[in-house]
Amino acid sequence: MEKNVLLDNIAAIYKIEEDFDSVLLNYNLKVISFYFKGKIFLELGTSGLSTKLLLPYASCIDVVEASKVNIEKAKQMVDNNCITFYLSLWEKFNYPVQKYTDIIWFGGMEHIEAPEKILQRLRTALVKKGRLHIVVPNALSLHRRLGTYMKLIKEPHELSERDKKFGHVKVYDRFQVTQLLIEVGYHVFAWEGIFLKPLPNA
Repeated sequence: MEKNVLLDNIAAIYKIEEDFDSVLLNYNLKVISFYFKGKIFLELGTSGLSTKLLLPYASCIDVVEASKVNIEKAKQMVDNNCITFYLSLWEKFNYPVQKYTDIIWFGGMEHIEAPEKILQRLRTALVKKGRLHIVVPNALSLHRRLGTYMKLIKEPHELSERDKKFGHVKVYDRFQVTQLLIEVGYHVFAWEGIFLKPLPNA
């Protein structure tokens, strides 16, 4: 199955407004908004709600999303001339050079087998001193550690049924993300947890 078809299938069953992710998304934004460098944004992937929440902080937003379903959802939530949607896989998009003050990647890197090339290309798309903001599920969260202790999972980085359902291929911890970013040339100056999670979403 082609990747964009798979993403459309996932988008058809994933309703963020009915999921705890909608609450989490607000917390994500509260944390990263403190670090915004400017107002020219690139958003990788959209649930619709994420773009809507970013809009007050931006003068313009380019959104790269591989699912037609998600783009249509987003267009129903936001109707603004400063938002441009591009239907493309992140791996295949032709990123402009030194355009964006901020690149926002909410819950996307866990969908990519080898994100190094994407991260390298994103780096060239940032203006000088621009910033990349990444949010990923945390492999070392409390609920995953408890799950390991209770022998519900073998180890914290194991993919859950929910991970598999929504197309995740890897669960990162902050050490892995930091190392990955350093290896492709980023300077990591801040990382934060979003909230204490004792239980899984489902």
